[in-house]
Amino acid sequence: MSTAKIIRHRHKYHHYMNDDLKDVREETFFKIVFSDPNEFELFLKWCKENGGEYDYDKEESCQRGSLPQLELFKDEICWCDIMTFYLVHLSGYSFHSVIEPYKGEVYVK
Repeated sequence: MSTAKIIRHRHKYHHYMNDDLKDVREETFFKIVFSDPNEFELFLKWCKENGGEYDYDKEESCQRGSLPQLELFKDEICWCDIMTFYLVHLSGYSFHSVIEPYKGEVYVK
C-alpha cells in the first residue's frame, strides 16, 4: 500500500507599531509527501507538463514554485486543490483520513 499526505503549514505574521498590534496576516502553504519516492517524481513531472513547478522550501515551510495551469481550475485555486486533483483523479489514490487538528489529509492506494 502506498500513502500520500497533503500537509498544511500555517504561518501567522503579526504587525506591531509602538507595541500596538495593527495587523495579523495568515498564509497557508501545502506540502505533499509520498511513501514511494517514484510517486513524487511522477507528480513533479506532471506539474512541469502542465506549466507549473512544485518547489517546496523546507527551511521556510512554504512552496516557491508555480501552479500548474489546468483548464479545470480557471478561478481561485491553490496547491491543495491541485494536489487533491492529482492524487484522486490521476494517480488512483483515495481519501483515508484527516491529520488532526486539521493539518492535512492522508490518501492511500
